Amino acid sequence: MFARFYIWWSQIVDHYAKAPPDERDRGSTTEQVIWIAFLAALALIVIGIFGPKILDAARSVIFE
Repeated sequence: MFARFYIWWSQIVDHYAKAPPDERDRGSTTEQVIWIAFLAALALIVIGIFGPKILDAARSVIFE
């Protein structure tokens, strides 16, 4: 019983460790890069628009 499980598990590990690039992997990295670039650009736009207002508001805070 343990031998069958070991063979099955080793086949799965070998399959995913040595998996050649195929249709399952294609495009996922490009899609992730596009999302990261979009979110970074959005963050820069928000900082560019609201950054001075946020800094002015932070400077005017008075702690009692």
